[in-house]
Amino acid sequence: MRMNRRQLLSWLAAAPLLAKTQFSLANDKQRITQQLMKQQAEQLYASAAKKTGGGYYLSFFNGLGQEQTSHPLPSRAHHILADSKRGWLFTIARRPGEFIDIYDYRNNRPLAHLKVQPNHYLQGHALLSPDGRYLYTSETSLKDDQGHLVVRDLENKFKPVNKLATGGIEPHEFLWMPDGKTLVVANGGIATEGRKKLNLETMQSSLVYLNSQTDEIIEKQQLADEYHQCSLRHLDVANNGQVVVALQYQGHPADQVPLVLAHKQGEALETLAMPELIRSQLQQYCGSACFDSSGQFAAVSSPRGNQVMLWDMQQRSFLSSIYAADGCGLAATQKEGEFLVSTGRGKVYQLSALTGNKQLLQLQDGNLWHWDNHLTAVT
Repeated sequence: MRMNRRQLLSWLAAAPLLAKTQFSLANDKQRITQQLMKQQAEQLYASAAKKTGGGYYLSFFNGLGQEQTSHPLPSRAHHILADSKRGWLFTIARRPGEFIDIYDYRNNRPLAHLKVQPNHYLQGHALLSPDGRYLYTSETSLKDDQGHLVVRDLENKFKPVNKLATGGIEPHEFLWMPDGKTLVVANGGIATEGRKKLNLETMQSSLVYLNSQTDEIIEKQQLADEYHQCSLRHLDVANNGQVVVALQYQGHPADQVPLVLAHKQGEALETLAMPELIRSQLQQYCGSACFDSSGQFAAVSSPRGNQVMLWDMQQRSFLSSIYAADGCGLAATQKEGEFLVSTGRGKVYQLSALTGNKQLLQLQDGNLWHWDNHLTAVT
């Protein structure tokens, strides 16, 4: 089609404006990309890890996959707790552990190495008080196998100042509810001697809501007796108070039992449904549980089943399962519906609950590490 004189003049007049608009859009896109890369560079993730060739470490990297540093540990660890106010990382020994290692990640220097009090051992998880002054750790007393949350004063030489009874055996992961006063605790229910399990025939796990100020049990939830060998171990809490719990079953491998639960205070425990084809692959073992940044989506990993399951928690509906060989550690990114999963094979993937896609994060030194069970976003 031929262009007449009027059309040609109009096009020539508009061309500089179009060129300017395209240039502006390109600049905007570049600016957004740079801003995103800056955010990813500043976002740190920490995990306990075993180094290829031997030795246990605290290691952390940023959202671009760049390793920041690594710090040697005396033995295998479980959970890393971040104190972004002080710039500290607390590494908690794997059950039945005896050490708490404290590292200043901003200045790349070790700060302290604590030992638990006599006749106690650590259950692998820790939490800070809402004001950041006190460190809580889940522990078991060797005298009676009962679970406690031991409270240490970070401003007074890390001395133990309180002990809260959890109302069960083997408290594992525990978190604050949105009110900042109530603790929700997963009591695994397994009495042990070292790593040996002693009471599988009579074990009873529970989910407990505990008043941190009075040590009063506000609510205690247990599964039906037929599921008493389901061990509630890992959990996460959304901003609206919804809890998701990952279980590990101690009974027969072919039993049909709950492996992921949802709960809200005052209601009954609810099993989160998943396709039987997926459930049958999990080997009765779920690892980490994690809500995304919006609180709408939840992820639960199964390192033995090589799967990460995703749910829409508003609808309580199963979304998808994504393959991740030996994937266990989970952390939410700043993006809605997005998680990172770390694996025992040294990989880290970005997963999207919105699309069901995964993308490998290119770690600078990923071949050096075998990531342990948990991944912590250091905000």
